[in-house]
This record gives sequence, structure tokens and C-alpha cells, in this order.
Amino acid sequence: MLLAVLCAAQFVLIIDVVIVNVAIPAIQADLGIPARSLQLTGVAYTVTFGSLLILAGRLGDLFGRRRPLVTGLTVFTVASLACALAADGWQLFAARAAQGVGAALVSPNALALLVGSYHDDRERHRALGVWAAVASAGAVAGQLLGGVITEAVGWRGIFLVNLPIGAAAIVLMLRVVPATAAASGGARRRLDVTGAALLTVVLGGVSLLLADVVELPAAGLAAVAVVLAAAVVALVRTERRHPDPVVPGFLLRARPVLVANASLLLSAGALGATLYVASVVMQTSMGYGPLHTGLGFAPITVIVLLVSPQAGALIERFGAPRLLVAGAALGVAGTVVLAAGAGVADDYWTGVLPGLALLAIGSGLSYAPTFALATAVPAEQHGRASGLVNTAQEIGSAAGLATLGALAAAAASGGALVEPVVGYGGAAATLAVAGLLALTLRDGQDGGAGGSRKTTGMTRSVLDS
Repeated sequence: MLLAVLCAAQFVLIIDVVIVNVAIPAIQADLGIPARSLQLTGVAYTVTFGSLLILAGRLGDLFGRRRPLVTGLTVFTVASLACALAADGWQLFAARAAQGVGAALVSPNALALLVGSYHDDRERHRALGVWAAVASAGAVAGQLLGGVITEAVGWRGIFLVNLPIGAAAIVLMLRVVPATAAASGGARRRLDVTGAALLTVVLGGVSLLLADVVELPAAGLAAVAVVLAAAVVALVRTERRHPDPVVPGFLLRARPVLVANASLLLSAGALGATLYVASVVMQTSMGYGPLHTGLGFAPITVIVLLVSPQAGALIERFGAPRLLVAGAALGVAGTVVLAAGAGVADDYWTGVLPGLALLAIGSGLSYAPTFALATAVPAEQHGRASGLVNTAQEIGSAAGLATLGALAAAAASGGALVEPVVGYGGAAATLAVAGLLALTLRDGQDGGAGGSRKTTGMTRSVLDS
């Protein structure tokens, strides 16, 4: 029951990252949002979501999981209502940012609670396989649901649907999540507030710059770069001096944790950019409407849901590093197939589905070993580790979409919105780097391959790396 509730909450949060993509034309027509500002509909959510995850995870470490979970779901649900009632673009952007705050409170604490609830490697990996299925399927299913709901009831429906789901999730969280004791007063006083604030500024600032939602002159960009550089320097100094930094040094020194986060950063960016380019191609070159475009992602969602739950058993048999490499290789193959078919095969069944299917299989195989490696830390650090891996996913998705999407748009010609070969090719190169990173891990750094070790042993092997 606990696993189902936690995964359902995460599914809704991930869906809301992409559910607005197909509804963008309808939102623009209704609210009159300038074309350049349209990205804020998605960016306002992902920036607050991604930049607050590590702080939110640490709050859960100190105050228990139940409080931030219930508070976050409440904020997310109320903000969803505000999104549906928005009368202009800025009201919608503000409400989306508030949604991101609520999502940030929920996501790392749900993952940390899941990880801490399973003490045997085999059970933990199977639970992470289910979590991975939800996370990767949500990223694809959002496109489908966005198209179906927008076509049926209008764009406001994509936010109204969160209200009954959020209310039910709050009730279930109160019933199934135990109320745990908060950390001691001394531990709470050691909360790295300054470091958390600086980290939020750095992550949020970088995300906004990459999204390029505001056109700045060269002097303005230079000023922003100076401010961000100063924030980075201040963050490094603060983290070195604080007795309990928001990002402990051992998290960044442990190779499996570092590689897992770096690999997820890259693969999430490649996936986000590929889905965006495919969506644009289907709605322009292929002439699909929102509903048909959304339905085009339905087979991919099914593939992810079928493959991801098997990843836990595959980790036990082959080890997490090998599974990461295999997932990246399939992703590269999928994006290469998409690039090869662009402009040659102009129909969905030959030009889109085969490549996306390979990418979906690769994503389904990759997520569980990524989370297994990234969260193999002591129990009292689960919140921070979960926040870090979720941050890698959200910031990677935003950065990949911004950079690869911009490259694809810049290379477009003849009235096209994107050049798919450039977008898919960039995604393939990004996934190749993710796979090469996974190759640097030894077989012993596998999050419990073989199924014989317990979580404590797995954690020790990671921290000793």
C-alpha cells in the first residue's frame, strides 16, 4: 500500500512536467501569452521543482517524512486549482511555480521513504523498479494525457484533474505514512540554511538562463553570469565550513553516486529533448492534432511500464553498471533510428515509433539501477541523496530541452520549427556520454548485484569507493 501511494504521488508530479506541452497552443490562444514567454509555462514549474529538491530532502531527514509529504501535496493541489483559474499568463506562471514548490517537498521524501522501507537488496531493487516505471512512464504519459484532456475539456482540465487525485493522496498519506520523530534540536540547528539558499539560487538561475525565456543584452547576460559565479563561490565556501552541509562531500566523492547522478542528468536531458522534437514533428510535418499526437506516445508508455519493473531482477543478475550501459546503448540506437528516418519516413509507424520504442526500452532499463546507485547511502542521508538524484533528473531535463531544442530550432529551415536530425543527433551523443560514464564503474559498485548483500553492505561499498 505504501509503495502504491508513494509511486502514485510521484507519477502525478512527473506528468505535470510535460503535460502542458501539447496544450501550449490552446493556452496561448486563451491567455494571449507572447510566444517567447510560453516556455515559462513549463519552466516556472521545473525551476522551483528542481532547485528546491535537495533542501526539501534534508528537511525530511530532520523533521520526518510525513510532514513535508502532506504539506507538499497540499501546496501542489491548491496551486493546481490556481493554475486552472488563471486569468493571464503571469498568474499561470506564478501558480506553476507554486506547484513546483509542492512537488519539491514530495518527491525526494517519497523516494527516501521508499528506500528506507526495504532493508534487503532484492526487495529494494524490485521496489525501485516499480518507482522507475512510474518515473519514466510519467514523463511519456504526460504527453498522452495532455492531448486527450485538452481535446476533451480544454487546457484548464489538465490542472483540474489534479484536485481529486491530490485530495485522495493527502488522505492516503495520512493513513499509511507513519509519523516519525524529528531529529534532535541540535541537528535541526545545524540545518545549512545559507547553503540551501545559495544552492537554490544557483540551480534556479542556471535553469532560467538555459531556458532563455527573457531576451537579455550582452551586458545583462554578463551581469547575471557574475552574480551566479559569486553565488557559486559563496556556496563552495559555505559548504566547506558548515558542520552539516546541504550537500555532504561524501556524496560527491563516492563514484557510484556521482556517476549515477551525472548519467541521469544527461539521459533525462536527451529524453526530454527527444520527446519535444518528436511532438513538434508530429504536429507539423505529419499534421497531427493534440489528441493524435498524445495518442502517438501511448505505445511508448506501455513499453516503459512493461520493461521498468523487470529492471530490479536484472540488477541482481547483471549488476547496475551493466544495465546502465545497456540502457544508454538502446537509447543511442533509438535516437539514431529517429534521425535516420527524419525526412525520409514521414509517417508515424516508420518514422517515429521504432526509434521511440528503442528509447523507451533503454529508459525503462536505466532508471532503477540509477536510483539504486544514487541512494546507496546511510539511512540518515536518504533525503539528501534522494533530493540530489531528483535534482539531476529535473535540471537535466530542463537543460537538455533548452540546449538541444535551441540547436534543433536554429538549424531549422523552410518554415520548419525544428530540424529533427540535429535534435535527435544531439540526444544520441548525449546518451553516448552517459553510457561511457557508466563504463567507469566496476562490477563491485553495482548496488547489490547477485542479491546476496544487504543494504548496509551495499552502502559501505559505495562509501568506500
